[in-house]
Parts: sequence; structure tokens; C-alpha cells
Amino acid sequence: MCNKKEYIERYLAWKGKTKDDELHDRKERIKWYAEKMGSAERIDKLSEKDIYSLVERLWALNFWKNKHYKVQKLIDDNGIDKLKSSLKMLLYSAQPIEQRWDMFRETVKGIGKSSLSEILTLVFPEEYGIMNMKPFIVLPELGYIAEEELGEITKGAVTTGEDYHRFMKALSEVKKDLQNNGMEKANYIDVDFFIYYVFQYDPDFQEIRVKMKSERKEEQIEPLIEAKKKEKIAGKITSHTEAENILLKLGRLFEYDTYSPDKIKEAYGEKNEEFITLKEMPQFGTRTLMDTIENIDVIWFKDEETPVGCFEVEHTTGVTSGLLRLYQINEQLNTKLFIIAPAEVIKKFETELNKKPFNKMKHKYIFKSYEELYNFYQAAENYTKLKKDFFNEKV
Repeated sequence: MCNKKEYIERYLAWKGKTKDDELHDRKERIKWYAEKMGSAERIDKLSEKDIYSLVERLWALNFWKNKHYKVQKLIDDNGIDKLKSSLKMLLYSAQPIEQRWDMFRETVKGIGKSSLSEILTLVFPEEYGIMNMKPFIVLPELGYIAEEELGEITKGAVTTGEDYHRFMKALSEVKKDLQNNGMEKANYIDVDFFIYYVFQYDPDFQEIRVKMKSERKEEQIEPLIEAKKKEKIAGKITSHTEAENILLKLGRLFEYDTYSPDKIKEAYGEKNEEFITLKEMPQFGTRTLMDTIENIDVIWFKDEETPVGCFEVEHTTGVTSGLLRLYQINEQLNTKLFIIAPAEVIKKFETELNKKPFNKMKHKYIFKSYEELYNFYQAAENYTKLKKDFFNEKV
């Protein structure tokens, strides 16, 4: 790894040779947000169409398969008036950013740290920066923040205003270095573009990128598609893929966002990807931990970033590898950790839980058999249908 100044020199050289389309896009976004949200009075005038544009323009939603669904759910869950009043409070209240951040998160359902920080940055690019996956990976590597301190910031189930304040201290050092090394007028959009360059193009990060790309490629070409079955669930779970398929369906019934690395797997005549709402894994831990966590079979998320349930399916293998992947989930996160397996595997599960390192957090692990999972799915599906019928909702 070279020093920070060398990274900036390489970035400026790359920026001078490459097309400026992406930086131009950033400038256009700033212009749009200034026109629509440059004052509290302008926010009062936002239409429903403006709200759609406001959310759909966020880079944080790029990993969503269906942006329209995400925006409509945000509006349905909060209402236009609440969204506008909360945005005014976030952007124009005199309170410290830590308080405004926390109040917004408590008031508005469905906007996570990436989207929230992006709104702040696009309206006030001189004051606030974007908190997403890339700086979590780049900043420790460049020495702007210790991985241990970053772990403290990301350990909570929900990123707090104090977490964002601490994150901004590290990001402000990047801004200062850019300003002192050839970019005197650098703002936090420039900081984001620099971090994007380091993550995406810098040669020192080639090994990291190659690893991430190879894992994604393996997910796409892995020959694990099983034989198609009837469209209706046949009454029981008989394979790893069927268990994953039901877990994804169950997550959608409960209106969670869903992620699985096994997108092309197929069961009951349906591909997993039909029930996966997130194209990429939201970043809720350090790079080292995410390399393991992103291979967990199924994860349910709330508000973009908070894992509420992590599921490892153990069909023919022992439970140790699944327990180890789940062990990487920070204990302070309020996340349920499940092993899903045939009923007879419970003996192995109980034996492993009494060994190190699992014994110190054995209360976090939950075992559910295939039969229990299937019965729960049937009950949840029946309840959902009955609820829709009772309230005369469209299916």
C-alpha cells in the first residue's frame, strides 16, 4: 500500500484521463436536490412525483431490483406529509446533526444510513458525506480510521447520529487531504468520487476487487439448479434449495428485504431470485467480516441495513461451518441466528453449541427443523391470505 498522497496523485491522473460522465452525474444530482430541497419552503412544495424522484435518484437504491416498489412502500408506510416534515427537520433544524439523524430514523420507516447520508450530502455537499459500503472498505485500508473503531461504528443494529458524527470525522480528514493536494475546492461529493476510484480502479485494491468479482461469478455459474417440482409446495422440505426458497418466501410475507448468494437456484418451479429484493449485500460490518457474512444462505433485512434474521441451511454437511458464518454477526446486533436442517441434526447442533467459541453466545442460536419451517410457512401464508380477504385487500 502506498501513502495517502500517492493515492490522491493516482486519482487525479485517472480523473484527468477518464470521461467525466460520473462526476457530471453527481453535479446534476446536486443541482436537482438544490432546486427541490434547497430550503424548508421548497420541501413544502414537493409533490408525490418529486418524492419518487428524490428517492429513486439515490445511489443507495441501485442494489434494489424494484425501485418503484421501494418508493411506494416508503410513501405508504410514512405518508407524504410526514416525509416532508421529517426532511425539513433533518435538513433545516438548528439541532446538532446527531440529534437530527436519530429523530429522522425514529420517525421515518424505510430509510437506512446510506440513503439518509446521501440526502444530507446532495443537499449540503460542503458539510456532510455519504456513509455506505465503499468508505467502510477503503477508509481502514488507507489509514483514515482503525478497523476496530470502524467496528464500533458499525456494531449497532441501527447506525446512530453519534456513529455518523464519528464517521464524518474520518471523512473530513479525506476532504482535507484532497484540498491540500491539488483539489482546493473539494467537497464531500469529491470525497465520495475519490473513494469510488480507490475502491473500483486503484491497482492496490485489485486483489480485493478480483476476489469480490470471482465470488459473484461463482454465484452466477454454479451448477446447483435442482430438478423442477410442482408449483405448489409438495408438503415437505427435502433439499437445501427448497429450504432456502421457503425462507425467502417467508421473508417476503413478513415484508422484510431479502438477500441470498444463491440467486439462480430453483425449487418448486421457482427461482430464488424471484423472492430476493436486494441485488447486493448491504454493508453492516467491516470488509473482513463481510467476506464471510455475504455467504450466509438467507438473510432478512429491515430498512436497508439491519439484519433481523440470518439462516444457514445444513442438509448433508455438519453444522460447524454454518455456525461459524453466523458467529461473525456482531453479538450486539439484535439478529436471530438460525440453523435450518432435518430434525435428526439437532443432536449435532447441541453438541457443537457446547464447544468454543459458540458456547459463549449459545443463547443467540436457534435450531428449526425442515418440518417446523414448512409448517410455519404454511401458517404464515394462510394468515396472509386470510388477512387480505378480511380487509378486502388486493392480492
